[in-house]
Amino acid sequence: MPCEHAVREALARHSDLGATAHELPADGDLYAAGLTSLASVRVMLALEERLSVEIPEERIGRALFASIAHLSGVLAELTGDRDQAVGAGR
Repeated sequence: MPCEHAVREALARHSDLGATAHELPADGDLYAAGLTSLASVRVMLALEERLSVEIPEERIGRALFASIAHLSGVLAELTGDRDQAVGAGR
């Protein structure tokens, strides 16, 4: 769960979601919760720096921020965390 924790921390610090980022369900819609496109860019940049990864341009878009679970899964793929990667356990 290291990627999920990093995502929740980045959302809490770099978006208007604040502390509610820690309470959202992992599969909840981040945009419905109040995430803006500007905040998503700030969150992405913070996560890239924290996790020392670069999200490929083709992965960047609204779908990347569909939910905490999806974003965590993409980051897990990029960091090599196979247990949390998108599609793990399927």
